[in-house]
Amino acid sequence: MRCIACNKNLNDFESTRKSAVTGEYLDLCNTCYHAVEDDLPAKERDDLRSEEEVFEDDTDVTEIVDPL
Repeated sequence: MRCIACNKNLNDFESTRKSAVTGEYLDLCNTCYHAVEDDLPAKERDDLRSEEEVFEDDTDVTEIVDPL
């Protein structure tokens, strides 16, 4: 399965993400989904989430500060 936005191969976690409204599979990689997640609520299988994905989700972009 591939992301419908960027054509990247989806892992198990990404390929099982469903719309909370329609129940349809979203077929978006994490990067592309994060761009629309505020407007597109989803049901996710947290048991399929890798440690890397947990870290990415816990990182708030506003916390990253440019030291220069």
